[in-house]
Amino acid sequence: MSHCKQLALSFLLASTLLMTMAAAKTSHAQPFFIGGYGEGIYASTLEKDGAMAAPVLIAKQTNPSFFCFHPKLDVLYVVTETNRNDAKSPASVVAYRLERSAYFTKKTPPLQMLNSQKIDGDVPCHVTTDSEGKCLIIANYTSGSVVVFPIATDGSIQPESCNVIHKVEAGKKRSNGHCSVVAPGDRWVLVADLGNDRVYVYELDTNKGKLTPGPTPWLELPAGAGPRHLSFHPNKKYVYIINETNMTMTAATWENNSGKLAIINQTSTLPPNTTARNLSTAEVLVHPNGRFVYGSNRGHDTIVTMGIDPNSGSIKRLDNYSTLGKTPRNFRLDPSGSKLIAENQGSDTIYSFDVDSETGSLTSTGKSITVKAPACIRFLNEELLR
Repeated sequence: MSHCKQLALSFLLASTLLMTMAAAKTSHAQPFFIGGYGEGIYASTLEKDGAMAAPVLIAKQTNPSFFCFHPKLDVLYVVTETNRNDAKSPASVVAYRLERSAYFTKKTPPLQMLNSQKIDGDVPCHVTTDSEGKCLIIANYTSGSVVVFPIATDGSIQPESCNVIHKVEAGKKRSNGHCSVVAPGDRWVLVADLGNDRVYVYELDTNKGKLTPGPTPWLELPAGAGPRHLSFHPNKKYVYIINETNMTMTAATWENNSGKLAIINQTSTLPPNTTARNLSTAEVLVHPNGRFVYGSNRGHDTIVTMGIDPNSGSIKRLDNYSTLGKTPRNFRLDPSGSKLIAENQGSDTIYSFDVDSETGSLTSTGKSITVKAPACIRFLNEELLR
């Protein structure tokens, strides 16, 4: 065989192998974990057609209402949504080891507890890490505070290194820390305080595990807005804040050099002339393509789709889609942005939807699973398998 023919054959074999690997990579189901107010943490998988595997309990824990993954290690961090003086289950953050590769082959091995730390705060409801996995940052709802725990090199949680308690501002009834999000670049942490109607901006020292107020220490939102969660745009220039109390979403500019937020516009998450009462929002997520942002409406039981102006970052409500259940507290877009799964805490169901990347619209796949009072979903990152 000539040298040229050998090269051509080698190229063909290599190309075939790469295509086979790519097909294998995209053909498997996408694993995800579920937290909430059932027995503990569950595992499931999402198929391309929207079908989801029956949830399997992989760790028993009290009120695992929110969790996040270590960005570089096979470790999961979970908060217990309880009070610090709870006799049976005081407020804590727990680290679990997980067998990532097993979940990508549809196995569901139990999580293995690595360690835990008590939280000096009440009702922790959100936890996140910086991009290097050096610190855990936790928002505490009832105590209106944000705490930091350094993370050891093995992923275990070290003792608390910082505890910032928000004072109740004039004219407000309480302070309620509801989420803590690390801005791209790890220099800043944004904390949504529902009770104070503010998004606080802190500078983060990941080496010391400390937070200090930024030069522009907060973004003031309209009275009674109740900021709950926030999501960064892929271009890192805009932030979208969902407001629990007045059923709105706020678009804001973000200046990473100075750590400054500024409001662009604010719009209702509900259709015009909605008259229902006892409503509240919950989650907000920007689509990976940066053209749309989604928010969940509890009571109205819908996901709202907002269009994002690419030039200004402003938002406009496009439509609302039923989640086919009650009280959609949390939802998640799959890594490709082609599917959305919505949890209905009040009806113990999770439904999947197809996402139209051109219009932002949602269409039910007709697929669902049942799990008690779901409140958090996170997809496993396949990149760490490589």
